[in-house]
Amino acid sequence: MNSTVLLKWLQDQVLPQIGGGVFVVDRAPYHMNLTEESRPANSSMKKSQLADWLEEHDAAPTSWPPTRRQAKTVARMRAQAAKHRPTPRYLVQDLAEEFDVSIIFSPVANPELNRIEMEWGTVKVALCYANVTFNVTRLQELVGVEFNRMSAAIWEKY
Repeated sequence: MNSTVLLKWLQDQVLPQIGGGVFVVDRAPYHMNLTEESRPANSSMKKSQLADWLEEHDAAPTSWPPTRRQAKTVARMRAQAAKHRPTPRYLVQDLAEEFDVSIIFSPVANPELNRIEMEWGTVKVALCYANVTFNVTRLQELVGVEFNRMSAAIWEKY
């Protein structure tokens, strides 16, 4: 799974069905891809990239001279960028907004708060035993079969 596949799946199959509702997202790395505007400056940026980032985010103090690209150290520029770290905004939030869906991010390392994690665990075990051909089409069929096979008693247990 990756962010591109997730966003396509959400756009095509999930969000249209829950328009106006709420979608709970766990903190898997591919769920947490930031929008370009909310990406913070990072330690791998070179001095010119940091200067560009500061300008793009209106984070360069007016007291800094116009020659700040040469005059300021990378450490000072990083410190200034850290003070102006943008509020995180995730791609999944922007997509959900198009469908009038609210996003709730579950707490870190608490799968018991997200019931679907328990169901997925049961389905994944069944899929491991059933999927002998390992192609996506067959896997999608088996997921549907396994979710339909789960009784109300199993769902209630979770």
